[in-house]
Amino acid sequence: MNESGAANHLLVTNDFPPKVGGIQSYLWELWRRLPPAATTVLTTPYSGSEAFDAVSPIRIVRTPDKVLLPHPGLARRINRLAQEVDASMVVLDPVLPLGALAPQIERPIAYVLHGAEITVPGRLPGSAQLMGSLLRRADLVIAAGGYPLAEAQRCAGRRLNSVVIPPGVDTERFIPISHDERRTTRRRLGLPEDARIVTAVSRLVPRKGFDMVIRAAARLAPARPDLLVAIAGSGRDEARLKRLATSLGAPVAFMGRIPDEDLAAFHACGDVFAMLCHDRWFGLEQEGFGIVFLEAASCGVPQLAGRSGGSHEAVEHGVTGSVVDDPRDVVDVATGLAHLLDHPDPAMARESRRRAVAEFSYDLLAARLAQALGCGPATSSAE
Repeated sequence: MNESGAANHLLVTNDFPPKVGGIQSYLWELWRRLPPAATTVLTTPYSGSEAFDAVSPIRIVRTPDKVLLPHPGLARRINRLAQEVDASMVVLDPVLPLGALAPQIERPIAYVLHGAEITVPGRLPGSAQLMGSLLRRADLVIAAGGYPLAEAQRCAGRRLNSVVIPPGVDTERFIPISHDERRTTRRRLGLPEDARIVTAVSRLVPRKGFDMVIRAAARLAPARPDLLVAIAGSGRDEARLKRLATSLGAPVAFMGRIPDEDLAAFHACGDVFAMLCHDRWFGLEQEGFGIVFLEAASCGVPQLAGRSGGSHEAVEHGVTGSVVDDPRDVVDVATGLAHLLDHPDPAMARESRRRAVAEFSYDLLAARLAQALGCGPATSSAE
């Protein structure tokens, strides 16, 4: 307990800024809003971390180790720091391998659950047994959506004391723009002002299903000469996607990596956002949630998603966009995309924005997390 009577806690993770990634962003956007007096993070060093930590609103402690691995020395460090900050709880992210230290940690334990790091080891012999045991002994699990929570409870064989804190979106940064602003933005980004543009942005990996967006666009283009798919991002699937677009004659512009300062504008200038995420390896690889869907929604842009993992939690079918049940069926994908393109619905755009603000604002989600941890009221991003 601190002077205000709130419970202190210690987050232990390998994934924290300035390292870049979806998990890092999720943890930072939530934890930076928690009460500074109650919040400490133990993580690894990274390029630029000294400058980052100097302006952080919460205390960040960096270990000498580049990777946190479960060994007695780390357990001792966690216990010493937990005692120093009078932590009522130690939050470990992820369950494996860090959860292996739980029996040696002298505080109640919580875990943060994201998705794939639960699904894969939770379905393999040996690791599933260990993970199930750790989850059953946890005092709290913080799940980034209903999908990772369901996977964790399946692995544990019972219901867990849990709170669902999905990824959120900065609703003050990702905002709708006017028709004139959209034309100006498109011109600045090198996109045609009057086209019907389908935006797509993420790591270019097979699971994201951008090949299906390309195939669908190739089918739709003959009747829609103003159609363009703008794909932003990079990754190991990029060369294959470019070959596919060329072979099909699909109307696709590969934008490369969009600078962070242009990301909101890129989302806002589209007519539809599409990512046809799908399961791979017999369900071992799924979409955890899909923050990019929320970014598009916050800009008032309808979304087209494939049903995989937690994607249907990010996109409300028929309300903020469409979820394709079989994202590997090009006819279904093309039908869903054509409907959103050919029948633009201002009500869907408004509801996308409303839902993003009402349900996925990080200020709101951080308040929910603060309540679960008992650490006092969260602060606004504006404070």
